[in-house]
Formats: sequence, C-alpha cells, structure tokens
Amino acid sequence: MKYYVKQKVFSLRDKFTIKDYSQNDVFQVQGKFMSLTNKLELLNMNGSQVLNSKKQLFKLFPVYRIYSNHNEELAVIKKKFSFKPKFEVILGGHDEYQVVGTLFAHTFSILKDGVTVAEIIKKVFSFGDSYEIDILDESKKELFLFIVIIIDQIIHEGEKNQGDFDI
Repeated sequence: MKYYVKQKVFSLRDKFTIKDYSQNDVFQVQGKFMSLTNKLELLNMNGSQVLNSKKQLFKLFPVYRIYSNHNEELAVIKKKFSFKPKFEVILGGHDEYQVVGTLFAHTFSILKDGVTVAEIIKKVFSFGDSYEIDILDESKKELFLFIVIIIDQIIHEGEKNQGDFDI
C-alpha cells in the first residue's frame, strides 16, 4: 500500500503528516524541540503515541533506537559507511534489514534477505521534504513509515554537519 509523507516547513520542531493512498491523514510525526537525542514520536490521529525514537549519543555514525509506546525496544537503525546512503535496521534484536539509497538520497529500498519490503521515493521538486512510500509488508507499516522519517533525519544531520563526525 502507498503512503505519503509531507514535512511541515514552517515549524520550530520537526513535524510530518503521513497520508494513505486516498490522502487521508493516518499518522503524525513530531520532534522534540531542542532535544540533544533528537527525540521523535509517531502519533495516531487521536494524538496517542504509537512509537518513539532516540538518537544514541557519542557514536561515530548515527544510531537511532525505536521504542513502542510501552518503552520496549523494537528496532535499531545504524548508518553505515558508504558513498551512497546505506543503513542497517535490526528489528527485535535479530531480524536484519538493509536500507540502500541512490547517490543523491532520492530513492531508497528496504530489503530483507535481498527482497524488497518497502520502497521510498523522495519528491525532488517539493516545498519541504515529501516522500511516497510503497510498503509491501503491511504487518510492519508503522515501523517502516517511522524508519523513513528517521532516515530523513539522519540525512539532514549529515547535510547540516557537512561531513563532520557525530561524536
């Protein structure tokens, strides 16, 4: 199923709206303003938290941990050294996924054992970040949608630091 993510441009903190194929709002993502660990929350349309994440500090490459609303760790996202955007995602401590992108970070695929489970296309000519996400494994849709947002954060951190190491 296809989903669409649109960042709200004029906001002091990171805000995204996630829409379904029919353009109905299904989730919101909010970042905590002035957070050292770059905390993010995935909220349903009632404002209840579905997932949250925190950046692990003092790492050479960014590492984010995703937690359930009961604070149970669900996934770890690690940026890998590569000239193209490349990430490792570990779900539940044992399921490994790879996220690979194009050189200019406009297209990504989430792969499990070489099989695509989600595809992400960043809209090039858009005011604010805008993505189309095709999730082939609907059982983990919230997690995959949140992973896309976190990858966007990591890429923007890298652009902001312009090659500086995150230590």
